Amino acid sequence: MNTQDRQTVDKLESSQLHAKKALETTAAAARELAGTARSVAQAAYHDSKEELSAAARDLGDLAYAKYSSLADQTANMTQQYRERACEFEQEVTGYVREKPIQALGIAFGVGLVLGVILNRK
Repeated sequence: MNTQDRQTVDKLESSQLHAKKALETTAAAARELAGTARSVAQAAYHDSKEELSAAARDLGDLAYAKYSSLADQTANMTQQYRERACEFEQEVTGYVREKPIQALGIAFGVGLVLGVILNRK
């Protein structure tokens, strides 16, 4: 092989060696980048998961507080209506004892009106 052919072969081998090193460097950088991206993605996933869990707990606490408030309001209203019903019952009982004939007439009239209304079809 002559000198020029030998130089050409050496240059080709050198170029292959440089290309191979460039490929290895690029592959290593890509692996490192992929590992970094994976780590960042996993960290973001875990952070997001924790934040969503905290948001869910906050919403649960808020819902429970609202439910408790509504339950208390319902209990208070129920008590008020019971007290009003007892007062109304006492008033009606007192009225019937004071004026039994008028109470009987009112009951008869209410019954008659309800009977007419309910029998209409």
